[in-house]
Amino acid sequence: MCQLESRHAYRGLLRREFVLGATLLAAILLNSEKIKAQQAKLTADQLLKQYVPLQKGVEYDTPKPEEFAKCRLVQEKNSYVIYGPANEPLRRFTDSNGDGPPDMFRYYRLGLEVYREIDTNGDHKARKNIRPDQFRWMNWGGTRWGVDVDEDGRIDSWRVISAQEAARVAVEALIAGDLKMLSTVMLNEADIQALKVPAAIAKQLQDATADLPKKAQTAVANTKVLNTRSVWVRFDPPPPGLVMAEQSGAARDLTVYENAMAYVQNGEKLDLISIGEMVQVGDVWKLISVPTPLDTTGQAVVVMGGILMQSGESGTSAGPATEMTPEMQKALADLQKLDENSPAPDAAPKTLVDYNIARANLSEKLAALSRSEDERLQWIQQMTDSLSTAAQSGLYPDGLVRLQQLETAVKANQKLLGYVYYRRLMAEYAVRLKDDDKAADEAAARKSREATQAWWFDQLENFAKQWPGSDDAPDAVVQLAISYELMGRIDDAKAWYGQLARNYSKTEGGVKAAGALRRLSLTGNPLQLAGKTLQGQPLNIEQYRGKVVLVVFWASYAQPFLADADTLKAVYAKHQKSGFEIVGINMDPDAAAATAWLGQNSIRWQNLRESPQQAGTQPGDFGFGIVSVPTMFLVNKEGIVEGGITSRNLDLAVDALVQGKKLESLKPPADAQPAAGDPPATPAAPAVGTPAAPAAAGTPRPKN
Repeated sequence: MCQLESRHAYRGLLRREFVLGATLLAAILLNSEKIKAQQAKLTADQLLKQYVPLQKGVEYDTPKPEEFAKCRLVQEKNSYVIYGPANEPLRRFTDSNGDGPPDMFRYYRLGLEVYREIDTNGDHKARKNIRPDQFRWMNWGGTRWGVDVDEDGRIDSWRVISAQEAARVAVEALIAGDLKMLSTVMLNEADIQALKVPAAIAKQLQDATADLPKKAQTAVANTKVLNTRSVWVRFDPPPPGLVMAEQSGAARDLTVYENAMAYVQNGEKLDLISIGEMVQVGDVWKLISVPTPLDTTGQAVVVMGGILMQSGESGTSAGPATEMTPEMQKALADLQKLDENSPAPDAAPKTLVDYNIARANLSEKLAALSRSEDERLQWIQQMTDSLSTAAQSGLYPDGLVRLQQLETAVKANQKLLGYVYYRRLMAEYAVRLKDDDKAADEAAARKSREATQAWWFDQLENFAKQWPGSDDAPDAVVQLAISYELMGRIDDAKAWYGQLARNYSKTEGGVKAAGALRRLSLTGNPLQLAGKTLQGQPLNIEQYRGKVVLVVFWASYAQPFLADADTLKAVYAKHQKSGFEIVGINMDPDAAAATAWLGQNSIRWQNLRESPQQAGTQPGDFGFGIVSVPTMFLVNKEGIVEGGITSRNLDLAVDALVQGKKLESLKPPADAQPAAGDPPATPAAPAVGTPAAPAAAGTPRPKN
């Protein structure tokens, strides 16, 4: 398969004309005698190089330049399509109105269209080229629909945009200093009229959005949070609220986000941005105030309560939005400072516990200071997360006690109760596993672990039944599937992964399940793996064709991997000259920690790494649904996956494969005894992705 890369292309102005649209592309779509001659001049290579999205941040698939020749240009009805080597669509150029030149330029990612540029007014004859006047995102690309009235390549307004996308546009516009783009998502006079709110509220909205250049300048003037290196991470709002017409005095009900927040990444640090109040106007979400970075000094003024979401009768008692109290600003600043100085993942366990306890205490304080119920619930959730993480270490027994007390305190709110209950459940499971390891002997420890696993399965199934609609339900099932996999019960694991992939395909658990199913079915199939190394260089597994390759998912903090590291180094030194290579895939949250470990241990093999997709997560696992570290599998000289492997059997298997032997002919050494928790597979047919360490040691870190 042609390995695809996500390409991010941006043209601030219309720097290129669709010149091919009036010549070669038109020739393909028109029924003329010159079609064949024109087609001979037109290649997929040309079009892939020339056509890129005008809008910023579009994620679409494009082969590497050396793979362009493998792509095909195919004529279809009213369109021509570029297909990649695996017959996946990459581009589609369509003449929708039958006048000759294409008027839709469509881009694909993973087989689905994600972005489209459209010339709707048919003015290409007058201009002698094609200029899009509408831009649409769809499927994995999002929901946006932008309009460019003057056809200068910049969006003037939106027909459709979600709250998350509007917040992102606003923040990225501030980062880029693009006032025009910022204005497209800010509430304007036409929007205020469309809301049909009472005059007093309309005046407040006008004041809040007046003098946009000055407000934008103020938002970024005294902060280092938003700069050219800042990267959008995620939107973090409370649940949207319905403001009844009788409450606001508007002509109809309004849908509002109160005090939405967002995160940006600056290097390895996350910074908080106050998005403020947002309101839905038709199919478009608009911001009422300019996003404001929360600095660590506590000086940032953040509006609480908003203009639209406030108590009142028929809108007559609407008063000015309240500002955040100094006490709450200080607590937020303290939390920001705490997070900025958060310990590294490999810090001493006690240091990590102390950090999470401090974070829980500040979250509890912020919950008490909250001015709205939605905000209070958010801080209780953050408090729960920190308590659960601290308790999982086994060094903070009071953590479980506090979580149980919190369950009692929130029992009137079933949704919140489910949130707290699930995280207390994960913390208790981690503590039980640690207690199991303290048994008097191995037999007692094994019996205790079996009891813990049985308890864990019952608790997960009960939770999924009691809170089936909760956001954690898919994760509960994923934990169940993971546990079965770590026990070596692969058929049971596949069954649960299959249920997740079918029923929760768009959730994080569903995506992980699809990856796990892919990994558990790798044996006998070609491996597709490509990305960038820790040094930022591209690497594709195809580069190793003709060699035996061990793929190992690792992290410098994972003791099971560290225990295997010397064996990996020894096997590498022994067989590298015979055609053996290792490709590592690093899953450290901190890239610096990974680089340091590699240097300290003189590791010479290449290591791939993906950046974390959002705050609080580990780097991506390249779509393999990794559940324990290390996970290792062998690839033969033909690029076919032979199966999963443990460090104990690695030397024997590599020796056979570099000699061109079949693993089916091998038998393990007579003195080889399986380690506790190892899969039942032998080197002859190891199960792909099964753990190389006891289940207790490889237990996945519960997600908060």
